[in-house]
Amino acid sequence: MKSVLLLGATGSIGTTFLTALRNQPELDIRIAGMTASSNKALEQLGREFNAPYFYLQGSDRSKLKAIIDETKPDIILNAIAGTDGLTASAEALDSGLDLALANKESIVLGGHFLLDKAKDNNARIIPVDSEHSAIYHLLMGKKAERLIITASGGPFRTLENLEDVTIQEALNHPTWKMGKKITIDSATLANKGLEVIEASLLFGFPPEKIDVTVHPQSIIHSMIETAEGAVYALMSPPDMTLPILTAIIEEGSGMKDIVKPLSFSSGLSLTFSPWDRKRFPMLEYAYEALRQGAGYRIAYASADETAVNAFLNGRIGFMDIARITKEVLSSDYPASEPDTLEEILEIRKDAERKAEALC
Repeated sequence: MKSVLLLGATGSIGTTFLTALRNQPELDIRIAGMTASSNKALEQLGREFNAPYFYLQGSDRSKLKAIIDETKPDIILNAIAGTDGLTASAEALDSGLDLALANKESIVLGGHFLLDKAKDNNARIIPVDSEHSAIYHLLMGKKAERLIITASGGPFRTLENLEDVTIQEALNHPTWKMGKKITIDSATLANKGLEVIEASLLFGFPPEKIDVTVHPQSIIHSMIETAEGAVYALMSPPDMTLPILTAIIEEGSGMKDIVKPLSFSSGLSLTFSPWDRKRFPMLEYAYEALRQGAGYRIAYASADETAVNAFLNGRIGFMDIARITKEVLSSDYPASEPDTLEEILEIRKDAERKAEALC
């Protein structure tokens, strides 16, 4: 029985995970504890799953340490949204526990600081994002020369004028049900930019060895290309349940019929196309930030988050997200990897201040 401390129980990933446990009570998973920043539903969830619950801000590291010590989990699922998840990831790895990571900003900001923590504490970082989960499993059997990450293209893949996009339109994703921030990031392709950075750091591939292709069906989650020229893909319906559960327990450990199998006999159409660099510059900015160094990728994630929040609050337009991010990235940041969490948070704060001034 694998015991899990769930960070971010009331968000999109947390909700999907708990729904899976309701639907499959035979799974060898027990909730050791759960957290949320503030939500009345947390108390009800704690009672339902017979688990202690805690109100936790993502940046409260000392409280998280106390929660880990009290609940004694086997693994931590970090489903906290946004850059606040970094501190939680650092504390989880310091505790020597495996980290099922749904918070991509942790790797984008933390980079080698987090990877070194995992190594020093003999802990694993197991990705939960469907794209990185796919790569993680594909690389178990093959050595890759190139990574190919798929993108749905978001709700505006074919829309000509993006200047007048409304908040509600941007929140209407065609294939995935997600939280607000990641849904807006998917609409601008910033989410894919964060995923490219995360893949580069997690799997050790330079940016020129990571491609993105638009795949509207969201059935192929990622592909790897070998030196021989063969391409291997992981395919499943667009449902986060599978990558969440495979990050927590090994495949075959009581898991059955987690997602509905694909039907090839009834016809299955898969299409691919290049992404439009002019209409969706946020992905290009991510590649540039990755090439420039650690401080720039931290600034990219921080500026984007600040701008997305401003858009969701009606303060800026949809295309202003990219304009603000570009302006913030025009400043100078350290290229070398930060040695401490404080250094990372200082760069983050600096980029957030600059972005806020532009909103």
